[in-house]
Amino acid sequence: MVNETLNNYMYQFIERICNEIGPRESGTEEELKTGDIIENELKKYCDETRQEEYTSNPHAFLGGIRYGAALVFVAIILYWVSVLIDLNIILLDQFYGLVFLLISVILIILTVSYFILEVMKYYEVYDFLFPKRKSRNIIGIINPIEEIKHTIIFSAHHDSAFEFNTFYYLKRFGQIIINIGYLAVVIVLIATILKLIFFILSIELTMLFVVFGILFIFFIPIILVYILFHTYKPVLGAFDNLSGVAIILGIGKFLMENKTNPDIFPKNTIIYLISFAGEEAGLRGSKRYVSKHLDELKSNNSIIVNMDSIAKKNTLVIHNKESGIGVKHDSKIYNSLMEISKRRKLNARLMSLPFGATDAAAFSKKGISAVAVGGLNLKEELAPYYHTRNDTPEVIEKEALGQIVELCLDYLKEVDS
Repeated sequence: MVNETLNNYMYQFIERICNEIGPRESGTEEELKTGDIIENELKKYCDETRQEEYTSNPHAFLGGIRYGAALVFVAIILYWVSVLIDLNIILLDQFYGLVFLLISVILIILTVSYFILEVMKYYEVYDFLFPKRKSRNIIGIINPIEEIKHTIIFSAHHDSAFEFNTFYYLKRFGQIIINIGYLAVVIVLIATILKLIFFILSIELTMLFVVFGILFIFFIPIILVYILFHTYKPVLGAFDNLSGVAIILGIGKFLMENKTNPDIFPKNTIIYLISFAGEEAGLRGSKRYVSKHLDELKSNNSIIVNMDSIAKKNTLVIHNKESGIGVKHDSKIYNSLMEISKRRKLNARLMSLPFGATDAAAFSKKGISAVAVGGLNLKEELAPYYHTRNDTPEVIEKEALGQIVELCLDYLKEVDS
């Protein structure tokens, strides 16, 4: 169905953005310029295009990680001060030990709440602490030949991520260190609260808390890893996620070229081709779109197929849920996509996304039928080009882009019929 010319078009689009624009941090001029280029491409294939501007605080999503790690480091120091007061090595009244413990608990609770609410669950609780920026979602619309009965959105995102030092330098071990860090913070919190309770109850278990304090010293290298978790230098983002944007452009181009073919062009399904901004800043773009169009999305029974990070042919991951943010996707969609994948022999795997989230989650969280399609198996491996400087056009196989276009077109035909 998809020929080499279309594959070349999609791949050349990725190369063009990487060469002409480069990295595209959320809310920057580079992100905005990329959006303009995408809209100009969509104008060639769509009946209507537009840009929807929104405001967000993009650095709030990951920008607080290093500060949270620093707060945990300070909390450990204060914990040790309270222990040294207990041992009479620091000659201060026990009251000061209580004060230091209280401050320690507050600092750790602030850190844990930031990680859970902002980084894991994508709530915008601490956004007010970070600067505002403007971004724009890019939307193209293709009308069907006859009456509109169905609505389908094919989406991706065009901003690129900061480089993750932990992934570039430590590779898979860096992913493990992140999980150990979560556990370490919980242990520090529990031990500090226990010490506080025992102090209030006048129960003396000084040596137990000395042992905890010694354990905390071994956590310090992990804290340093978190402080250096990411740079403020974004990567090229060819794989994540110009590949997805290229695919939605490929869908539009193919349909335009086959507009007179009744076996291909939809009769009753209106198609939205959307490139979101701000995905790497915590799904800010897709969340704003869902918030603005929620009633319309629900009344139209909209279906969302989101493409994120495609590189290798015959390698496909369809996400049935996204565990970190806590959403489940629509089984009707992912089961249909799995059946199509089997027919096309795409070696598809159905699995959850263990951490992070895709723009599809913004829809599923609000009860809109959605699914995420990608090429990243974070459960079993960490691709060397995921959020690192290795994310260049060279890692993408042209045929992989064409295969996902065919998958989407087959699904479109199924919805339309």
